[in-house]
Amino acid sequence: MKLRVKDAFSLVELQTKETRGKCDEREVPMLCRTLGLNPTQEQLVAIVEELRGVTSVGADDTGADTKTSNTTGYVPYQRFEDVMLDLLTVRKLEFQRDNEQTIIRAFKSFDPNGDGFIDAAHLKNLLATQGDVFDETEVEAFLEAAVEPTGDDTEKEIGKIYYEEFANLLANDGRR
Repeated sequence: MKLRVKDAFSLVELQTKETRGKCDEREVPMLCRTLGLNPTQEQLVAIVEELRGVTSVGADDTGADTKTSNTTGYVPYQRFEDVMLDLLTVRKLEFQRDNEQTIIRAFKSFDPNGDGFIDAAHLKNLLATQGDVFDETEVEAFLEAAVEPTGDDTEKEIGKIYYEEFANLLANDGRR
């Protein structure tokens, strides 16, 4: 398990003299997913805070909690390894991926006619405007992985998402 954590970290480890042995905390969501964890946005915020070493130190004059942290924007490897090993062993069940049937049921809610596919343009709009909103890069990455090509490179039609096959990909971490 330590080797998996080290290999993942090495993908994004910074190489300048001042930052060697550290990674940018903005890489943490990708690193979590690389290690097979599937945290929510709230869980990701908590993980980053844990990596920063955020701790409560008491209350201020108004009674509100005060916190202190090491917010350099960089995560040292040892801290990353300690937190990730805890997440991958002790707390792994908090971050499990949904199984294929659960994912299919979720996609079916966007297929009221039961056609077996979802219009990609409609889903693109939902991803960009509803719930935990995806940014443009995330939407494009999602659609690139999910949408069946139209077969006509000259036409820029977005296409359809055949969700049963895509649910299998999601549930099995991209392995067919």
